[in-house]
Amino acid sequence: MTHPSLAASIIFILIRSIDSCASPAPLNLYYYDRPPFHFIASDGSVSGSVATITEKILNQANVSYIWKQAPALRILSILRQDHDYSCSPGWYKTSEREKFYNFSLPIYVGKPLVAVTRADFKAPETITAANLFSLPGINIVYKKGMVIGDYLSDIISRVPTDQVHIVTLEEVGKLKMIQAGHFDLTLLTEEEADYFKNNLTIFFNLKIIKMPDVPGGDKRFILCSKAVPAATMEKINATIKRLKLP
Repeated sequence: MTHPSLAASIIFILIRSIDSCASPAPLNLYYYDRPPFHFIASDGSVSGSVATITEKILNQANVSYIWKQAPALRILSILRQDHDYSCSPGWYKTSEREKFYNFSLPIYVGKPLVAVTRADFKAPETITAANLFSLPGINIVYKKGMVIGDYLSDIISRVPTDQVHIVTLEEVGKLKMIQAGHFDLTLLTEEEADYFKNNLTIFFNLKIIKMPDVPGGDKRFILCSKAVPAATMEKINATIKRLKLP
């Protein structure tokens, strides 16, 4: 006959074993406000091109999730903690980031970066980046942590450091600083510039400058904490393949 205390111990171990095999808690899916890729819609839902693609992937992969909003740099800090079951869509992959995060297969291919300046800024609406950033005295502002690619990074590295300003503001904040005359130019993706130019309350006294020498086609990924199990990443990647993204 099994001793009562031994039986209780066996039952406890079985329950713990069942719990460990259960589905994990919903994935924390972090995003920051960056239209048209991911933002809060008028009805309070999370919307945007990348957000919609991500929801489709996770729903079809049968991975439950909860959207959570946080500033971009805070998201990177949270996901860098290897105990946090979290992901965030729409990020560029870099060799530095690969040290600290897991990446899905690509889910979206972006258009080239463009410059946004005041309407009276003395530069044509199409000019090479090499010529644009060599204009004497040009003051540039862009967001901390923004991946601008090797080509633009090399060009901007030649601009005097006191003329390059890196801030933590989101895109609308940068546009306001351009309008106020604090800086001459900022960088946006072409998708962002097209989105904002249709909003006259935001995009006034501004113009878009296209730079034909700047390469496009940068891929965006779902960035995840190292704590996200390999099995979950495999389910996500299998779904991306099945959906033939991007």
